[in-house]
Amino acid sequence: MKLVLILLFTTLTAWAKPIVLISYFDAFNNAPFNNSEKVTQALVEKFNDHPELDLKICRLVTVFDKSFFELQNCMNELTESPKLVIGLGETGCKLKVETMARNLDNSQGPDNEGVERRNSSIELKGPSEIGFNYPLASMYCGLNHSEQKLLEISNNAGSFVCNNLAYQFLYTFEEIPFGFIHVPSHTCRDLDVKTNLSVEILTKMILKALVSQKDGRLKTRKVDLQTLRRNSSGDECRSDFYKRTKGIDEKGLWPFSWLK
Repeated sequence: MKLVLILLFTTLTAWAKPIVLISYFDAFNNAPFNNSEKVTQALVEKFNDHPELDLKICRLVTVFDKSFFELQNCMNELTESPKLVIGLGETGCKLKVETMARNLDNSQGPDNEGVERRNSSIELKGPSEIGFNYPLASMYCGLNHSEQKLLEISNNAGSFVCNNLAYQFLYTFEEIPFGFIHVPSHTCRDLDVKTNLSVEILTKMILKALVSQKDGRLKTRKVDLQTLRRNSSGDECRSDFYKRTKGIDEKGLWPFSWLK
């Protein structure tokens, strides 16, 4: 009987769908809503009863450090380690995929609990930046050319709550594939169109991530990205991805770096 139970457990585990965890933020600064929530809810509908994954979601407050603690709590409630974790936030009017998080809190306005920070380290002994470890190059190449053009590949997730969350996750959970993506803000024109496009693209990227081999942690320096580009000369798509990707030592900052 004991052997039967062990075999049954092994079989069920083998057939368990991989877990994908997506986090999103609450409305910031008295906004009517945060579009990262609307995108997440649309993804829930897309992946409801999907045969290839079990989608879990996690709502976060737009507050320094607390958002990471909440994401940790969501992780602890999972039955097994997730195959992929993606944090969503909103800013700008393009779908913006992040390549690294920086060890810096530097807000130019308060979070939802009135906290402001000026040029302070997130982890005192942490590196100045950490590359994300989701298979972004493969996810990018899972899109068609027109979809790829809609993406902004960013080397700066800002210095507000989104970046704070991302850096702490990367620093704490080194082995779990994690990425951060900014979706169009609730203030954008033609928001429904932009949101629907974002959902379609994210759906493709998530499914591609589940079947991709690990690309390794994303490089954060120009010279390493140039090497990757040269080594990808036989793969036009990957070469294009690394051509568009900027290192921390290149220009690529965006003007509203304090926004989530």
